[in-house]
Amino acid sequence: MKNSKFINTARRNPAYRDTSGLYDIYLKSERNRLENLNRAKAHLKAVMVFPNYYGVAMSNLGFLRAYELINRSGFMSCDRAFMQDDLSKGVISLETRRRLKDYDFIFFSLSYENDFVNILSILSAEKIPFLSKDRNSGFPIIMAGGVIAFLNPEPVAPLFDLMFIGEAEAIFPDFFEKIKSQNEPDKYEIINSSAGIKGIYVPSAYDFIFDSKNPYILSEIKNTKGFPKRAVRRWTDENLSFSSSVITTEFSELSNINMIEIERGCKRGCRFCSAGFIYLPLRESKIDAVNDAVSATGENEKAGFVGFGTMDGKNIAKIMRFSLDSGKNFSLSSVRFDCLDENNLDMIKESGIKTVTLGIETGSERLKKMLNKVLSNENIITSVGDIVKRGITGIKLYFMFGLPHEEKDDLDDTLKLVKEILKEFISVSKANKRIGKLTASFSPFVPKAWTPLQWENFEDLKILRRKAAYIANGLRNMPNLDVNINSLNAAFMEAFFARGSRLSTDILIYSFLNKTSIKKAAEDKGYRMDGFIRKIGIGELLPWDVIDQGVTKKYLLKEYKRALDLKTTPQCFEGCKRCGVCA
Repeated sequence: MKNSKFINTARRNPAYRDTSGLYDIYLKSERNRLENLNRAKAHLKAVMVFPNYYGVAMSNLGFLRAYELINRSGFMSCDRAFMQDDLSKGVISLETRRRLKDYDFIFFSLSYENDFVNILSILSAEKIPFLSKDRNSGFPIIMAGGVIAFLNPEPVAPLFDLMFIGEAEAIFPDFFEKIKSQNEPDKYEIINSSAGIKGIYVPSAYDFIFDSKNPYILSEIKNTKGFPKRAVRRWTDENLSFSSSVITTEFSELSNINMIEIERGCKRGCRFCSAGFIYLPLRESKIDAVNDAVSATGENEKAGFVGFGTMDGKNIAKIMRFSLDSGKNFSLSSVRFDCLDENNLDMIKESGIKTVTLGIETGSERLKKMLNKVLSNENIITSVGDIVKRGITGIKLYFMFGLPHEEKDDLDDTLKLVKEILKEFISVSKANKRIGKLTASFSPFVPKAWTPLQWENFEDLKILRRKAAYIANGLRNMPNLDVNINSLNAAFMEAFFARGSRLSTDILIYSFLNKTSIKKAAEDKGYRMDGFIRKIGIGELLPWDVIDQGVTKKYLLKEYKRALDLKTTPQCFEGCKRCGVCA
């Protein structure tokens, strides 16, 4: 993704079209809260790499948090690096313009499956062998963390020496002690001894054996002696060390927003949402810490409250009120319909928010039960009206299609709901004498690891294209409505990697080296793409079974069966021990 702000600047000043000139612009724009650290004392050099462009990376709170924690270690300084338009001269870091291969440690932050090819582009530009087994002691230790690293790391696991399974705040202290305990850090000693740290996965210590008759089925995962059978996810306790943006910039996709984490995890149990399961248990940031971060928000910045539920937190009303009383406008990463009481709506209006984003998923009452999203269409329509009454002129609605067992009637229910929302939107807007824009975005359903729907298939592309056309035609030429249908091919690639294994690694590398599509690469290697996006048998060994998330497979299977029976499950409650995380 290219940053439009930079493109416009570059057109005005051709001298800034090179990577170094671009980085000068970025650094000048940043407000960096780590500037007072004495980096000169650090005797080891690390670089955090986000395999996408600067604007995307700087909108990722996990990336910024890991960068902050490494720099605060005291013995290791950390720079940042990103995907570049020009890779012909290698990849350089933002802060020091050092080449990646000249660092002691390279940390990749993985947030999107569709960024996997960029990892190869970056390693290739630095002439670093792709596979960990092909790199000798002369290369840096190359690691990966982030949500994808502990969701399903297998399609890229062989690329890394180490992977962090869980949250950096919990894992880094022990990992840093392991490094500091050595006078002269030895690459292989660090890799092998780190396997004893809860939350660290050494991919080279595991052998994945596939069925000789059906290569898509995993028969066995063998661990090397001395390494655990499964890498156990590690997370912080209820005294969450919350995070906020250590750096803000106008060139972020979220331009000058100080992202402030108000909660981690989610209690809702939506059956399609991987983040809702792999970040359990729900933990809320301490209100005093959040308020301190709000107070530290700069004059030209806005406080951005982030979390999977955002408005589910017991302190959200107090936090919003504090922000407003402090003269700091805020934004919300998501809004729950059932949290939109009069008081919350009034504070959202007072903050000057112009657009509210709502995840609806489907208008089908039947499929809502399958997804465990219990909210009637009538309540949705009423809530949209209540929002617009406050003068909020932009509403973004998010839907999915290609859901398991989806029928034409389900799509019709969704189209009907969009039309009824639009009718309410226009009616209330007219009363306000100002009509804004309603946006309905549709994304193909991608089954993700560690969800109750992980066993389901990704819909055939031909069927998805017909459904996308049906949606587009059903909502064509409607006033004040924008309809966006996200890329089916991008969703297909996401599904391929989300369900992938180490077979996917071979296909990815072959595709990159031969400059061909993933589909063609799979065929050349003797595979069919439908073998990777198929429905999975409930008794099968899964590639991501090498990880212990805390959530039991037994619980996910129980929830899957309830989904098929159209039975909903109540959200987490205090003392709940159903899924295994809090057992």
